[in-house]
Amino acid sequence: MLIGGYALPAYGQIRATQDVDIAIAAPFSEMVKLHRHLVERGFQLPASPNKRAPLFVLTDLENRAEIEVWTKPDGVTFDDELLRRRVKVRPFDDDFEMFAIGPEDFIVNKLSRKDRGVQDEMDVVSVLERQKRKLDYQYLEKRAKAADAMGLLQALTDRVA
Repeated sequence: MLIGGYALPAYGQIRATQDVDIAIAAPFSEMVKLHRHLVERGFQLPASPNKRAPLFVLTDLENRAEIEVWTKPDGVTFDDELLRRRVKVRPFDDDFEMFAIGPEDFIVNKLSRKDRGVQDEMDVVSVLERQKRKLDYQYLEKRAKAADAMGLLQALTDRVA
């Protein structure tokens, strides 16, 4: 599913982003197969997958795009509830449909990032403003508490109130 800047337009403002972030829940053996397949297709990747790394970065030389493939995205728990809350989007053109992370999990992912910056917080404010009446605040708070992001969520929620 999409996470990051390409998922943002489903819930908040549209903005430019430098890369595509994708989260994949799969056993490590499947990630090794995916890595091999991508190399065969001409993508530029690190030498080999690392079981402990939360992501790997690949470069699509043909389209000049960087893609971050997250296997352990910050603040994201791959479970049935998260999967039910995904939404279908068409991020690139009308012929290509895929899932994007749900709005509450998008917020928690942004607030939990170890490298969180001002842009991440602005993205969250955008979603909080535009989805105010649609968000499931009980679920959002449960996920934010689990990710130790409740204080920051409260501060940003207070900003948009």
